[in-house]
Amino acid sequence: MREINTRTHLRFKPDPLEYAQVALYSPDQEEAFKPDFVALIVEEAPLAGCSLIAHAYPGIEVNAECLVKIGELAPVHAQVIWKKPLESDLVRFGLKFFE
Repeated sequence: MREINTRTHLRFKPDPLEYAQVALYSPDQEEAFKPDFVALIVEEAPLAGCSLIAHAYPGIEVNAECLVKIGELAPVHAQVIWKKPLESDLVRFGLKFFE
């Protein structure tokens, strides 16, 4: 049986070695963006979110909120919507943008 693609946004592969800076979100966060870790971008849906690979970092959990800065773009508010361990110290996770 053929699987139907239910995605509403086009996905594409990022430029090689493009990365994202991620700061775990807290409501009392200061104005200045201070990333907690860096992740490689695996897949992008510019209006909806992206998929990242990073070292397993405490706080990367489903429903966790963060600020993510991709390339030279301004940081955007996002939420972890899925998480998949790859190895003992690597994780792949998907972000949904709020903005």
